[in-house]
Amino acid sequence: MKEINKILIIRPKFLGDLILATGLVEVIHQNNPQAEVWFLSESGYSEALAHHPKIAGVFAFDAKRKNNLFYLLGFYGEMGRHHFDAVLDLFGNPRSAQMAFFSGAKTRVGYNLRGRSWAYNQIAVPSSAPLPSGRRRVIESYLDQVRALGYTPTPSYQTTLEVSDDEKIYVRKLFDRAGIKLGQKTAVLTPGASWPAKHWSLDKFIELGFMLQGQGIRPIYIFGPKEAVLAQEFEGRMNKDWLYLNQPSLRGLIAFIEAADILISNDSGPMHIGPAVGTPTLGIFGPGEPEIWFPYDKPHQFLYAEVTCSHCGLDECPWMTCMDRLSSVDAMKRIVAMLA
Repeated sequence: MKEINKILIIRPKFLGDLILATGLVEVIHQNNPQAEVWFLSESGYSEALAHHPKIAGVFAFDAKRKNNLFYLLGFYGEMGRHHFDAVLDLFGNPRSAQMAFFSGAKTRVGYNLRGRSWAYNQIAVPSSAPLPSGRRRVIESYLDQVRALGYTPTPSYQTTLEVSDDEKIYVRKLFDRAGIKLGQKTAVLTPGASWPAKHWSLDKFIELGFMLQGQGIRPIYIFGPKEAVLAQEFEGRMNKDWLYLNQPSLRGLIAFIEAADILISNDSGPMHIGPAVGTPTLGIFGPGEPEIWFPYDKPHQFLYAEVTCSHCGLDECPWMTCMDRLSSVDAMKRIVAMLA
């Protein structure tokens, strides 16, 4: 175990999955305080890991050049020059398996997947039974990889992101311009999601905004770069006293969530930012399984309605029964309890 002092974690995408993987850093350091932990992620997500004191470095992979031979030779050559002792492939697709193989690491850990296991010399064996849906908790599958190195998981699993002092000052200045005084409670709401079936209705997010305002809590609505239509609809219906942020940078999104008193988010990447920066988070779940994707203890909570077709995992749904069962009143009750 002492010989494994430089470890590369491969998790090219997506944002939520990458943030969940940061919990491995503490597990590794608890087992080997001398370990140097690096990450490999696509350039669109890699900046989320900036300023992290326990991450030695990040390889930002340009997915737009994934078929450019000269780019790949240079990228793999740079990895090889770091002489990693071990690599963990948390993604397990053909591309990440290739990355693991060409990393040059002596120990290459991955999952037993058809057409990919050739790249690994250590297979992460499942340590727990699947859930009734047939899927496993994502952090358990991640921990299986550090178990393959002989490490023992820590009792708690804590994801972490860092916000710099300059980023905190930037947010505070914007709050001042918006009339948000020091000590006033704020709530960040992210009504978007990667897949249509994960969208709690915009109507309910807007209803919730009025309820928050009635409790003296300033709502801050944030929309991502792929949510232009949703943002436009919201802009036409928003209250003038609400703070509306359209397409902030990823670092900006992280900084605003860190500054808020609570985050209300659909089951999406931004939902995972809250627990990682210490902001109490209410996750809104529909087709996704909170048992898999919400491994967080209190004060974080999730809102979820168990229906006949739950655990479907659909990206699109013609009925949206599970989401329709969740009311803004239900959400507000949880928020009040979480802020108490």
